[in-house]
Amino acid sequence: MSWRGILDPTFRSFVVSYPKTGRTWLRMMLGRYLCEKLGVGLERVNKTRRLLLAAGMPADFTHDDAATNDAIHYRDLNPDKSAFHDRSVLLLGRDVRDTLVSAYFHTTRRMNLFKGSLREFVRDEHHGALKLLTFYRHWYEARAVPRAFLFMRYEEMHRDPAQTLAAALRFLGATSVDPAALSVAVQFSAFDNLRQAEAEDRYPDGTMSPADPADPESYKFRRGKAGGFVDYLEPADVAYIDALNGVHGCEFTR
Repeated sequence: MSWRGILDPTFRSFVVSYPKTGRTWLRMMLGRYLCEKLGVGLERVNKTRRLLLAAGMPADFTHDDAATNDAIHYRDLNPDKSAFHDRSVLLLGRDVRDTLVSAYFHTTRRMNLFKGSLREFVRDEHHGALKLLTFYRHWYEARAVPRAFLFMRYEEMHRDPAQTLAAALRFLGATSVDPAALSVAVQFSAFDNLRQAEAEDRYPDGTMSPADPADPESYKFRRGKAGGFVDYLEPADVAYIDALNGVHGCEFTR
């Protein structure tokens, strides 16, 4: 049974994301902003649900059946989004090729759930391109189901993190946005700062710790680069992903 059959009524909004599309980065920006506004210590910065609830913006975060550790087949992704009909949904997206490269390292170096090559990963029906494209096609076709819907790209977060954070806050229910707190949150959540925090293991709950401190590909905050797929994917793999996207993709993946 899908977890969506038991949505917690506490949450009016959901941030939905395919794995490795910037959710942790957005959560850290939201957390730092809310710590600043609520006047609480930074030891709570990664307790995003609690901070949003305290700020009167109850929201939850989900991979909507696509979580890496579930590794379900692409055909088993549920296209029915009716459980979200009375909720607001912020959907995160990212370049398909970058997402797959990042997901490969997460799946192999952090979770040890896949033993094959990157070439095999992008073609795998439990982890690869077809699953990612199916996930986004389902959401594209159901984008009118939630009471409010916002699609936010990882690349937009790179280009203008303050503007995208402000848009996310307003969508999640903030009645106003404080420019000074935005600046603090963006500076705190710069990639190099988050990478350093991970290297120093500042968050001992283990959610943001490298699997192997000596392996740069095992970090949660691995590269933070848009277009970095060119350093990993062979031209044949890029051609395969792009062709599949042309047939099975949607506006959210192009």
